[in-house]
Amino acid sequence: MASREGESIKVMLVDDHEVVLEGLIRILERQGGIKILTVARSAEEALEKIERFPPDVIIVDIQLPGMNGIDLIKRIKAKYPQIEAITLTVFDDEQFARQAIKAGAIGYVIKDAAKDELVTAVIAAARGESLISTSVARKLIADITEPGARRKKKMEGFEGLSQREIDVIKLMARGYNNRQIADLLFISEHTVKVHIRNIFRKIGVADRTNAVLWAIENGVVLKDKETITPDKPQI
Repeated sequence: MASREGESIKVMLVDDHEVVLEGLIRILERQGGIKILTVARSAEEALEKIERFPPDVIIVDIQLPGMNGIDLIKRIKAKYPQIEAITLTVFDDEQFARQAIKAGAIGYVIKDAAKDELVTAVIAAARGESLISTSVARKLIADITEPGARRKKKMEGFEGLSQREIDVIKLMARGYNNRQIADLLFISEHTVKVHIRNIFRKIGVADRTNAVLWAIENGVVLKDKETITPDKPQI
């Protein structure tokens, strides 16, 4: 978790458009529990300021003068792995999303998305949870679940997961947090965390966002009307 319970989430904004920065500040500071710590208008300025004003969450535009936002996220995550990064961009494109997530971004939000989506992404990031704009998530699924590719991906590691681990990663890919997964499966939150650690080890990822990307790439997602059987029936 990026911030302790009851504390405001400290955010750094990185965007070279003044009007965008002003709009983001208004949107986020109107939401209780979020504090804009500082802003930067380039990746280089962000790297200099982050030393003095370390945030919980950094919101980065992909298109920046000089170093781009994806390379900035790589640099920040290499030196400050505890800082969560959200990409805020006009690019409704699965390839950019894939690059951002592999660089270490925990969220990918489109600039013309609803304002509430950005707020939700910041709160989720502070909890170590991911949010990818729905339109981009759909394109990721469409791009990588072609019949041949889907079969190939499943052959590369799908068999190593237990049925319960498959259930858990499907729910993670749908956006459920650990508490919600525990409630749905009638298991403890500690058991969910154990399943997630095992999933990370088996599929070779280090964080939740890349686990979700792996699930999407491998077609391990909840299909329409699919249900998951809990450990005991609901009463």
